Amino acid sequence: MKRHFENLTVKVGRVIRHWWLLMLAGILCVAAGVVVFVFPMESYMTLSIIFGVLMLIVGAAQLIIASTSGNYLAMKGYVVVGGILDLILGIFLCVYPAVTVVLLPIMLGIWMMYHSFMIIAFGGDLETFKIDGSVWVILGGILLLILSFLVLVNPFSVGITTVIVLTGIGLIVFGCLLCGESFLLRRIHEYFER
Repeated sequence: MKRHFENLTVKVGRVIRHWWLLMLAGILCVAAGVVVFVFPMESYMTLSIIFGVLMLIVGAAQLIIASTSGNYLAMKGYVVVGGILDLILGIFLCVYPAVTVVLLPIMLGIWMMYHSFMIIAFGGDLETFKIDGSVWVILGGILLLILSFLVLVNPFSVGITTVIVLTGIGLIVFGCLLCGESFLLRRIHEYFER
């Protein structure tokens, strides 16, 4: 059993190959969140396109990482499904921005909720391997989950300003979580060499 766990930890260490993709996606999400606060009214009109492009980038990064990691992390299935959904929704948001402006609060809330579950699962994987920072990843996922509930609770009656504020906060939190995950993936092999 010990030999099996050692083989598993070596294979999990291979995940670090594309850690920088999550870093890039995280930086872009934080930048988009800042843009939402700097240009609030203009950003709501272009938010569906910005959000669509971010979803395409995050989805592509997730699919690349999932395809190179093998089946060694428990969350791989979630990452593949999330990456495919991100790509589909990203294309939809970019092609039909007028339709999605109306549905944006609901799409944003569901997107943040699904990714919060993925982040919490990733934190659980990190905790299984006793990697420092797993608690912060889980707490960040819970914060993103709370933000998603706030967006989804009566999204059409809270007003555009509330949607913009929650969108900006959600993008910044999600971007910071992606950056944190990328640092943990980059350093994951250090924990297996101890």
